[in-house]
Amino acid sequence: MIEFRKTVIRLLIRFLLAGMATWYGRYLIVTAETEVMDISRLFAAMLCFVVAALVVAPQLLSFVVDVTGGVFGGGFGGKSRPFYRLAADKRARGRYQEALVELEKIVDEHPQEVEAYLEMLAITMSDLNDFEQARAICLRGKKALASRADRELVASAYRRGKAGV
Repeated sequence: MIEFRKTVIRLLIRFLLAGMATWYGRYLIVTAETEVMDISRLFAAMLCFVVAALVVAPQLLSFVVDVTGGVFGGGFGGKSRPFYRLAADKRARGRYQEALVELEKIVDEHPQEVEAYLEMLAITMSDLNDFEQARAICLRGKKALASRADRELVASAYRRGKAGV
C-alpha cells in the first residue's frame, strides 16, 4: 500500500510538470505568427509536448503495472503482487474464517507481504475478538518479516487493536 501511494504521488507530480510543459507549448503555438511561419516557435512547442509525454510515460507505466499486477500477472522482475480481493470479499460478507484462510495463502506465497499480516490482525481483533490468535499472527509476522519498519508496523497494529484504538 505504501509503495502504491508513493507511485500515485510521483505520478501526480509528473502530471503537474507535464501540464506546465504542455501549457507552455500551447502558449508558443498560440503566440506564433500566423502569416509568417515561425518554425522555431512551432518546433519549440512540439518539443514541449514531447518532453511532457516523456515525463509522464514511465511513471504512468509503473502505476498501471502496480494496479494490474504486471504483464500476464507476473509484474516486472518476476515479482507478483498478491491478490487480496477474495479475502476482502469474504470479510465483507462476514465469512471471517474463510478470509483468514485466503490471507494465510497469501502469507505462505509472499511471506514478506506486510499487508496480509495487517489484514489478518484486523480480522482477528476487530471482527472475531480473538486476541490469542492475533498475538500468534503478530509473532509470526515479526519473525517472518525482514524489514524492521514492517515488523514495527505489525507490532503497532497489534498494540492498537489490543488497546481498542
